[in-house]
Amino acid sequence: MDQKTIVSLEEIYKPIHSFLPAVEERILEILATPNELSSEVVRYFFKSKGKFLRPALVLFGASFGSGIPHFVVTTAAALEIFHSATLIHDDIIDSAYLRRNLPTINAKWNSQVAVLVGDYLHDKAIEAIFETGNDQVIAAFLKTAGIVCDGEILELKEKNNFNLKEDAYFTIIERKTATLLATCLESGAILGGLNVDQVLALKRFGLYFGMAFQIMDDCLDFAGKENEFGKTLGADLQAGVLTLPLIRLITLLDEAGKAEIFSKVKSGLNHSELGDLVLLLREHGALDYSIERAREFNERSALELSIFPDSPSKKSLYALLQYVIERNR
Repeated sequence: MDQKTIVSLEEIYKPIHSFLPAVEERILEILATPNELSSEVVRYFFKSKGKFLRPALVLFGASFGSGIPHFVVTTAAALEIFHSATLIHDDIIDSAYLRRNLPTINAKWNSQVAVLVGDYLHDKAIEAIFETGNDQVIAAFLKTAGIVCDGEILELKEKNNFNLKEDAYFTIIERKTATLLATCLESGAILGGLNVDQVLALKRFGLYFGMAFQIMDDCLDFAGKENEFGKTLGADLQAGVLTLPLIRLITLLDEAGKAEIFSKVKSGLNHSELGDLVLLLREHGALDYSIERAREFNERSALELSIFPDSPSKKSLYALLQYVIERNR
């Protein structure tokens, strides 16, 4: 597809765009503290806000109802704060030095500061979610927080496991990424007053979309451009995390080819070796295969929108499915 035809996130977010500044403000309100170090780290981390995907999904979920109540903004802020906590902790575990084209908190300060700030964000997110006063949203969030952490532990357990199977990989990314995106849409839909079928349809949309999103993220970890992707290329592999492109490649190689890859990965890939690996992934169709799996999840997502009448928000969610496959960051 021609790069020019890709709809930008700015365009996709148009139906809920007017609420995003309020979410940014609410994030800083929730995290406000007289502690100078905490305050400095929070301001640093949120000065580059990334795609703001999770808050947008909360707002989209609510937008299918009769309007967006004010406590939806707090929920959107809380879920972004929770997500940010997981990113900060991820960067410590992976020894990553780049996030959104800036040094990570563990690189700029140290791991101790990063751990504690991540914990602070996690706790403030929970506190903010309770402000909604909605038992369904609170329960969904608390359940999701446990699933995300469990996914992180499972990923840690499977590090450097070169026999990792696709099913195990899908379980990890469902827990680590997709479940939270599903909860964002589900929470917005509940607070927006949608009926049970509509809430569940948006939740499933978020889950399948989340699977596609993470698969594409894992492809970009190999084949993206670092200045556009905003993260260290090959970071997952350097940290011993096997993702779908490499899992697929390993199934296609003979024993000698596998042994060579294992050896290089364990000794640490330099820039040139990473480039060679990407060529190998392309030659064996492992990247194309992974992208096709992402498309399959997207197709399942699209089916979930069929119960909704046409609207700007529905159009935007369809566009988001295209964006996630075509994006380069």
